[in-house]
Amino acid sequence: MKYLTLFFWMFILGEVVGYISSALLGVSYDATTVSLFSAIVGTLGTVVEYYISKSAAPKPREH
Repeated sequence: MKYLTLFFWMFILGEVVGYISSALLGVSYDATTVSLFSAIVGTLGTVVEYYISKSAAPKPREH
């Protein structure tokens, strides 16, 4: 569930950054392109976060 939440917020923040960037650059805002780019970056971010969390998990100790 936390990965779905992570993907959702990456997508939303990507939309916000895309909107602000288009306004600062003076180009028209294209929601489709920004959505696609946000989905790709969100998916990559979710996968990277998964592997970082997996490698940081403590290993069980053997006695």
